[in-house]
Amino acid sequence: MVTALFGPRRLQTREARKQLTRRQEPYWHEIRRGLAIGYRQGTEGTSWLLREFRRGRYTKRRIGAADDELPADGATVLSWSQALNLALGSDRPTITKPGHFLVRDAAAAYFEIRGKRSSVDQDRQTFEAMIEPKFGNRPIAELETEELERWLADQVKEAKDKDIRRAQQATANRRFTILRAILNAAYRRDPARVPSADAWRRVQPFPKVDQPRTRTISAAEARRLLNALPTAVRALARGALYTGCRVGELLEMTVAHVEDAGIHVQHSKSGRSRRIPLGGEGRDFFEQLTAGRAGDELLFQRGEAVPWSRVYLSRTMQAACAVAKIAPHATFHDLRRSYGSLLLNSGASADVIQELLGHADLRMTRRAYAHLLDKTKQKAVDKHLPSFGLERSNVRKLKARAT
Repeated sequence: MVTALFGPRRLQTREARKQLTRRQEPYWHEIRRGLAIGYRQGTEGTSWLLREFRRGRYTKRRIGAADDELPADGATVLSWSQALNLALGSDRPTITKPGHFLVRDAAAAYFEIRGKRSSVDQDRQTFEAMIEPKFGNRPIAELETEELERWLADQVKEAKDKDIRRAQQATANRRFTILRAILNAAYRRDPARVPSADAWRRVQPFPKVDQPRTRTISAAEARRLLNALPTAVRALARGALYTGCRVGELLEMTVAHVEDAGIHVQHSKSGRSRRIPLGGEGRDFFEQLTAGRAGDELLFQRGEAVPWSRVYLSRTMQAACAVAKIAPHATFHDLRRSYGSLLLNSGASADVIQELLGHADLRMTRRAYAHLLDKTKQKAVDKHLPSFGLERSNVRKLKARAT
């Protein structure tokens, strides 16, 4: 009975568990009649499970991660003894219903942990506008795969244009990514109230739709656009064209961030700061913008009681593009992309673009500018590869003989 109470030797220690043959089914050990602890080897780590026979059926709950890779904390990561104590407790998850942990509550905790960054604010706005109305009041434990799949599909409207349909599917995928991150965080943090992640992990996003937007504008188009924009937005747009900064990075800049003919970006999407050098025209612009202002003052201000918003910028850009006869219309983010493309077309290398834009990985830069990099490579070959003695006229003669 002592052996049964404290479990088999194969589950007691990390070393013993490492010797187990990997399999899909959990390893179960009955600690008393109808009550068993399970050990599961999943693709994303190992877990402790609890199984109890009550009222004519088995109830299963995940009770936490096993301490195979991480030290036990008694809450989300459990040692064998901690899992055993929880399994023998009067409030064990198999006899207490998973709490009504709402999606809204999980989102609040998720965004609080991620902190205050422009990318977090954007995800929060997406959640509040597109996810919370549908799932905010739903208990996570009651979510079903079918309703999540239906919600994903309902975001794609009928469209004959394949590009429009692909864009809708990509947008739906991004929204689902936010929801999935919130739910996964709740599952890891509170396994007693979120006993399973199967409902959302079975959902398959739309495949092969996440293509990068390649819209850029020329220098001539940029000049026409700036002339058509209202004063405050014009200043913000010039900031984007001179620095390649994201709109969130620009709106968080203070006067003190302009230093030594460059811009110091303290809060970026990747979480890393970076310095962006300025060209002559850019230096003049930022010197005028900061003249006589306090260091802690926000660099870009609307001059109105109404704060900046992405909706306001979107509508303003669309209206200005119509006036400037720029079609298809450019978004504000296209100004950042145009900064990179103009530099790339002028001979800047991909790794320099990566540093200036603050991309976390060079692959991200290459993916975003693949179409331009191909042209740059062609120019490099045409310019630098030497002749090997066969004139182009001879090549044409050889082709003519072959036909």
